[in-house]
Amino acid sequence: MVRLVRSFFFGRWLRVQGGDVSILPLLILLAIAIGISYFERPRPELTPLPDTVSFTACSGGPRVNCVIDGDTIWAEGEKVRLADIDAPEIFSPECTWEKHMGDRASERLTALLNEGQVALEKTGSRDRDKYGRLLRVARVNGRSVGEKLVSEGLAHRWGGPNRSWCT
Repeated sequence: MVRLVRSFFFGRWLRVQGGDVSILPLLILLAIAIGISYFERPRPELTPLPDTVSFTACSGGPRVNCVIDGDTIWAEGEKVRLADIDAPEIFSPECTWEKHMGDRASERLTALLNEGQVALEKTGSRDRDKYGRLLRVARVNGRSVGEKLVSEGLAHRWGGPNRSWCT
């Protein structure tokens, strides 16, 4: 096998140099390069919220920690768009089914956020969307809340095909 690799990659070089070369130093350099790129990669920023945070449905008055709809919340007084999902609309639905599913997604999101320690993870290169909302992935006890809503059929993955809730 080594002879095959040497002849394929280094055959011409060896003929020009007139000698034999070991592939071990090249493999070591490759391993070092991969290791450096792994440890130097950018890490997502994770902002844990205080343990005592409790989420409710947003209503009139100051919005500190509440759920607006299935993919938008207020956390510590900052409006946050969940970056990994798209949930049904409740304020301008295309049909009654979308409104129904949006209400269910909002209720489920509230319940999930109250199950444990909430952390907001920055992903991607954008910090805010065009409406000024923070773009974050909400994690409860280390697990993505958005992924849970998708698995329960209450949201779609963000960036996937733009599907209507009314068809």
